Amino acid sequence: MNRFVRRAILGALAGSAASTPLMFLTVARSAELVLALVAGSIYSACFPPARGAYADNIMASASLGIPLWGISSILVLPLLAGNRMAMGAVDMQAQFAPLVGWILCGALLGAVLQTVSEIAENLYGVEAQPSSRPPTSLTRIVILGGGFGGMKAAECLEQELAGSVSISLVSDTNALLFTPMLAEVAGSSLEPSHISVPLRSSLRLTHFVRGRVTGVDLEKKAIVLDGDGARRQLLYDHVVFALGAVSNYLGLENVEKVAFDFKTLLDAIRIRNHVIEMFETADRETDSMVRRKLLTFVIAGGGFAGVELAGALNDFAHGIFPDYHNLNIDELCVILVHSRDRILPELSDTLAAYALRKMKERGVVFRLGTRLVDAQPGLVTLSDGQIPAGTLVWTAGTAPNPLIKSLGLVTTPRGAIVVGSTLAVTNHVGAWALGE
Repeated sequence: MNRFVRRAILGALAGSAASTPLMFLTVARSAELVLALVAGSIYSACFPPARGAYADNIMASASLGIPLWGISSILVLPLLAGNRMAMGAVDMQAQFAPLVGWILCGALLGAVLQTVSEIAENLYGVEAQPSSRPPTSLTRIVILGGGFGGMKAAECLEQELAGSVSISLVSDTNALLFTPMLAEVAGSSLEPSHISVPLRSSLRLTHFVRGRVTGVDLEKKAIVLDGDGARRQLLYDHVVFALGAVSNYLGLENVEKVAFDFKTLLDAIRIRNHVIEMFETADRETDSMVRRKLLTFVIAGGGFAGVELAGALNDFAHGIFPDYHNLNIDELCVILVHSRDRILPELSDTLAAYALRKMKERGVVFRLGTRLVDAQPGLVTLSDGQIPAGTLVWTAGTAPNPLIKSLGLVTTPRGAIVVGSTLAVTNHVGAWALGE
């Protein structure tokens, strides 16, 4: 027997038995008997009692008596009899006995329903449960990288394949960073929280995995992760490489040791704090040459990142300068070094020239057509001379994530993964790549 039909029959029996108090405390006995029977069937079908839970079931069904009293004695039955609704003070006093009757009816309904349900279970067994489908294994899609490419891929897959696949995103940080405004954090015009969005709250159907990818076994379709000092594996059916790029120091080992990187939110915060520390140190220094070195900030690279950072640091430094009364404005210098003869190669000549002119007016010094060849603490060596400087930031080059080299994939001379028109990785089924 269908479990809902069985519950309805038991509820009707319990409702019929529970209507006894109504026979003595109400007037329209036949109509209220039918209402009690229907209410019992619906209540039993929707809320089957748990075995042994007499007290809970009696209390719950007793509270059902109040709305049933309102429906029958206050609203429906008076209207069916051609009378107005019983809403006056005198009318409500006359309805006290029916209210008690309906509450007793509800409590009795709970007790009788609990009893007949357990009797039926003992005689006929537990009610038949719907057959559950055997669990099916979902296709596992793992996205490596939580940048723009990785997050957008997860977002689109959620929209297109919601519920039919398992999507996981692996990232060593738990937030999407809006990198075009990273310079504003370094220049203290924006807070870090203003340019980062938690990945967990942005991707509702994607399982977020915090960890660093240390290896990928393309044959076994397994990803090796290192998170919180523990190594583990993550299996996949499809893997999407969206690992992004890292700084490329072009083999300049000393520069890599001395320079600040400028790729992450932590990098921007470190640069901002370092600039403040340089001002604090210079304010205590009595030697003007040392102060000048401390307040000289060199940025290597004239692309978007380097130009934006140079402008942001220049504005920041000039903004906080009035707070340091022992310093001379002539000692402050922000220098941008670029190997080409113009900045911002991503833009047209006109826009690049306009940006160069405006930044010069604001005090930024440009060393164009010059290469940075070496660096030591406090000294930056260029192809045409040296600059005493307490700060060096590198934005002059990027390269694909070094993990790619260890996978044996087909890559370009620069090291980027070669893909087809669908972003499928060459010679590896189930592998895809996007981004830098």
